[in-house]
Amino acid sequence: MPITREEVTDAALAVLRRDGLDALSLRTVAEHLGVRHNTVRWHVSTKAQLLELLSDRVLAGWDAGRLPEPPMERVRALYEIARRALLGHRDGARLVSGVFTTGPHTLSFTEAVLSALVEAGRSPRQAMWTHWSVFYFLLGLTTEQQAGTADRAATLEQALRDQHLPTLAQAAPSLFEPDFDERFAHGLEALLGKG
Repeated sequence: MPITREEVTDAALAVLRRDGLDALSLRTVAEHLGVRHNTVRWHVSTKAQLLELLSDRVLAGWDAGRLPEPPMERVRALYEIARRALLGHRDGARLVSGVFTTGPHTLSFTEAVLSALVEAGRSPRQAMWTHWSVFYFLLGLTTEQQAGTADRAATLEQALRDQHLPTLAQAAPSLFEPDFDERFAHGLEALLGKG
């Protein structure tokens, strides 16, 4: 029975959910579907192409109709949606990091962010650079959240005991505060301003 590219993407999401990003390959997707490797390669020729499809799928389902009218509130809401989307997939932030996709969900999401920023008074260039800055912050923070921080906190604590870095020692506990929502809100304010 023939399969579709949509079914390949669905299977890849299932493998991602079950085994994580490191286990994802065209072969594991084929095994999940119960088909030969070449059957999957007919629809998706490389792992890079598979990651592009998955990265775009992560942003599927956002609804422009339910966004606030004021442009900066809309921008903040869009980034909240993106964060929830990344957190909704195992290794979601790592998946999207470093993947360039021109998929329809990614492009329409970016268009919504940029148009709101332009409506708020930024030039298209400023809007794009703001979007890059916020999205990279979003990816980094979400990657940290999905990875957990317990081991890194202990490693830093040990390093601080071994070296004389008093300001870093005072500030270090805030680096691993568990309230990622608060950290995200602070980062958005720092990058977008209060307006």
